[in-house]
Amino acid sequence: MNEEENGDFTLRDPIRLDDERTINRVTQSEITEITDRLNSARLRSESYFQWSTEAEFALVSLDSIGAFDRYFDDKEFIGQGDNPVTFKVGKPSREFSAYLLCIFAKNPLLLRAPRHRMLLNRIRSLGNERAHLGTSRNNRRSFEAESLFDAIGESLRVTTLRINSTKARADFEKLANSFLFHAAYNTDMAARIGLDPVFRAQAIQRVRRTQFDALEAPRKTYETDLVHHYLMGVAAEIPLLEYLAYYHIAEHYFVEVFNEDLVNQVRSSITDPSFSTRRDKDIQSIIRIVNKAQRQVKDEGGVNEQRSLRLVLDRFVNLDRLATDLDAYDASLVSYYATSDAPFAGASKAAIRGADEEAARNAIAKRIYKVRNALVHAKEGELPKYAPFAHDDELAREIPLMRFTAEQIVIAQGKAL
Repeated sequence: MNEEENGDFTLRDPIRLDDERTINRVTQSEITEITDRLNSARLRSESYFQWSTEAEFALVSLDSIGAFDRYFDDKEFIGQGDNPVTFKVGKPSREFSAYLLCIFAKNPLLLRAPRHRMLLNRIRSLGNERAHLGTSRNNRRSFEAESLFDAIGESLRVTTLRINSTKARADFEKLANSFLFHAAYNTDMAARIGLDPVFRAQAIQRVRRTQFDALEAPRKTYETDLVHHYLMGVAAEIPLLEYLAYYHIAEHYFVEVFNEDLVNQVRSSITDPSFSTRRDKDIQSIIRIVNKAQRQVKDEGGVNEQRSLRLVLDRFVNLDRLATDLDAYDASLVSYYATSDAPFAGASKAAIRGADEEAARNAIAKRIYKVRNALVHAKEGELPKYAPFAHDDELAREIPLMRFTAEQIVIAQGKAL
């Protein structure tokens, strides 16, 4: 792209849309207009922009084949009444396309992963792929582009929901979610507000050997149930499902470690030199240990989960390795857990380093367990609690702690080939 004296840019390789149309330049006025629009948004997040009478939300289809995207693509729904609201699903606006390009510019690691390289190649090949540009993502309508940003928006295969109101309002997110409920209710096709995971840097790839020539044959066999939960977590695109999949790996051993702990308590008591089978009070102390455990099982509908989680950590998890894994993934996380609560779960700080190991394990167990409870319980009026999608960014910061804990559990149970 070459800059002209007037600030416009000429493309070295013009983009051919069809036999008659090409895009060969980007004007400074268009860039200024897009920039002003983005800067004037009243509210913004990584997945939406909101002005006084309109908003645009990125959508993620909640099925593996993108049925929502294909069915609703380029459809418009106009409300009724004195102040109608219009909903339109389709390719992103020029503003949103420019914003997505900025994400790539700020996160160069995005361009290294296979899925991300596919998007980059799609953008690079705009000038050479007439067949691609001649049809939309669903091959149903012709490609119409008047700008480079239009072409990029089509190539990125992102779906957005644009909402326009005849009067100023502040509840566009509620309107968007209402539309998504209405669509799912009537068509059984679901989507959520959010940015497709393809636009998020996958930092886990920095600590894993992803090159095929570096991948070796496994040297252990692992428990099938644990592997299935782990695969579900890795494949999940919804943070709630990912977290719970990893939690289930720890939960797999709750009954075993709880019963083992009870046996050890009884064994420790009866082998203590102060214990005598001739004294009733000593026998009664054993009975109290067993009765207490039975009451916990009865009252909680099972074993004491937080206690069992702590026992699982004791048996399987090495804190030094956990901290090292977290550092390799994101150098800020160990400090984050030590200094920050998880407000949506009412979970307290957990210092993995620099604290007594027993205190660290207790804190980690409490934090993980409270996050889990926030995900599975949603009673009205009960606070704190997890709000789907609204708390996903906060939950995403809790997932590495759960994932690396679960990985150690799976590996510890592996059997050498």
